[in-house]
Amino acid sequence: MKSVFRFEFASINKKLAIIIGALTLSACSGNTDDLRSWVETIKARPPGRIEPMPEVREYKPHDYASAHLKSPFSELEPELETQLQALHDGCDESVRPDTTRRKEDLERYSLDSMEMVGLVNNNERSWGLVRMTAGPAEGNVFHVSVGNYLGINHGRILNIDEQQIEITTLVPDSKGCWEKRTVYMALAQ
Repeated sequence: MKSVFRFEFASINKKLAIIIGALTLSACSGNTDDLRSWVETIKARPPGRIEPMPEVREYKPHDYASAHLKSPFSELEPELETQLQALHDGCDESVRPDTTRRKEDLERYSLDSMEMVGLVNNNERSWGLVRMTAGPAEGNVFHVSVGNYLGINHGRILNIDEQQIEITTLVPDSKGCWEKRTVYMALAQ
């Protein structure tokens, strides 16, 4: 009995699909006189003016004589090298980002696009809850802990408490050195 019912139901569905298809095709093949008249009107218009080709300027080769100029591949002049070394010697070598470590996910976003929304802790460890306020991850909440990196300026979390997250960042200064700055991400109200 079930197989007969399935056969009849499938047969009805096929017939219904054929009827709907025939109705759709007949609706599309209706009065097309207005379309044909519009096409004839467009064809009857005089052809438009074609703009002339732009004038091609003649190529004039240029002889590059650089024998009197300094080669970009030669060594630096000794005076200039000592000036650059003096600028670099003024930098604190201990303050620089670790370029060999793998970047963490939250280092793709600026600190301005994050806010602290809470603190979760157990007896052994605390985690800060950070919500994204802008960008493709807007609205997502991430958990961070001391030692995690976040922000585009090599920010590293130093401390997390109930009111704020303390972050040390590394930013370049005007001499080409790296400078440590401490910023605080306060708990959002």
